[in-house]
Amino acid sequence: MPFSYLLTNLLVDVPEAIGAIFLDYDGETVDFVTRHGEPFDLKVEGAYQGIFTRQVGSTVDTAGIGSLECFVIEGEELATLTHVLPDGYYVVLVARRPVARARAQHHLHQTAKMIAREIE
Repeated sequence: MPFSYLLTNLLVDVPEAIGAIFLDYDGETVDFVTRHGEPFDLKVEGAYQGIFTRQVGSTVDTAGIGSLECFVIEGEELATLTHVLPDGYYVVLVARRPVARARAQHHLHQTAKMIAREIE
């Protein structure tokens, strides 16, 4: 199943979303979809989320509370939801605020499960 199909469905399920991006361990884009024509900002945001994923994951590991699954960063205008996948991959959803965060997290989690099955 193409990743763009899964990411597009995620945007459909989360109307506030402005983009979704699937990245590898190095922060390189595997695939993305956006409601805007220019993907540069989305790709930069995705790469930054990779840095945050490694830092927060390291803290979670050190604390001995399991492994990092997902996290949310909310700013004044945007919310960024990140879900960790196997082998260092991760998927990021960027949405305008206000966003129904529980709904967005649910759909991101479902998308992440389908992507994880595809990359195994």
